[in-house]
Amino acid sequence: MEPVNLVVSDGVARLIFDRPEALNAVDVATSECLLAHCRALQQRDDVRVVVLAGNGRAFMAGGDLAAFSTTEDPAGLASAIIRPLHAALEILAALPVPVIGSVHGAVAGAGFSLAVGCDLTLAAQDARFCLAYLGIATTIDGGGSWHLVRQVGLQRAMELAYTNRSISADEAAALGLIARVVPTERLAEETDLLVARLAAGPSFAYGGVKRLLREAGNRDYAAQLASEHDQFRACAAGPDFREGVAAFFERRRPQFQGR
Repeated sequence: MEPVNLVVSDGVARLIFDRPEALNAVDVATSECLLAHCRALQQRDDVRVVVLAGNGRAFMAGGDLAAFSTTEDPAGLASAIIRPLHAALEILAALPVPVIGSVHGAVAGAGFSLAVGCDLTLAAQDARFCLAYLGIATTIDGGGSWHLVRQVGLQRAMELAYTNRSISADEAAALGLIARVVPTERLAEETDLLVARLAAGPSFAYGGVKRLLREAGNRDYAAQLASEHDQFRACAAGPDFREGVAAFFERRRPQFQGR
């Protein structure tokens, strides 16, 4: 049984962490399995949305400290976990489709980083977010330091990191770390509704929006304007744009092909 399951159906790829007995804590096998699945997704042209979720009582409770408690080379083990994890996250960030987080229970350490790194994240009311890293005297991984300061600003990022405090789903939403909080019992249903809507949408344009927004902080204004021009032209040359314009004037719902 794999520690991360990949299920693809109707244009939706679900990456589901499946170590419920360990609250989906990340070990070497989990990182390597996630990377293998992400590489497989790179080769597919039938995926229009990706979902990250976790089985059991938690989305992810961070790294697998049990493995660190028995190793004689903690630094080497850290690299063995982090390198494939980071490679997988680079792939997810570059995929030209929305990546949706669907999180519940403990969202800690690497789980925190993965949740705030998704393009959109829905959180169950019972979700608790904690960076947790300084509790074991280490720094942030999983892209958390990159996303956190951009989403909440330096002072709040430092406060969350230094105090190591746990925050509720509502506070995470108020800080801008996640998109929306939903009743715990409705997380799966609300996630399905969102991904069905996105999977039926203009996937090529979603990819352009994702690139623009993710790269905006790394460009000057003129370069961003040029990129906006390029992305708009690319969309305008495709069939989904023509369908969208036709549907607007015909007062009907567009039927996008994702091209």
